Amino acid sequence: MTKAFVAIHCETGKESQVIRKLDEIKGIQKVTGVLGLYDVIVEVESNDSITLEQTITRYIRKVPHILTTMTLIVV
Repeated sequence: MTKAFVAIHCETGKESQVIRKLDEIKGIQKVTGVLGLYDVIVEVESNDSITLEQTITRYIRKVPHILTTMTLIVV
């Protein structure tokens, strides 16, 4: 099992919309709104690193109103 945390910075005032969209994505275990440099932290799990990468690049980063992401792979 491969796991990562993705820190997300989104457009001001769009945090709730982003969180709702992220909740619909397969592979996301937990979505949490936070205060600070980032607005949302996502916990993602998959069976392998390729699927994890695809979930992040094809689905998470494509959610409207997301400006930047930072991925932290669990070792």
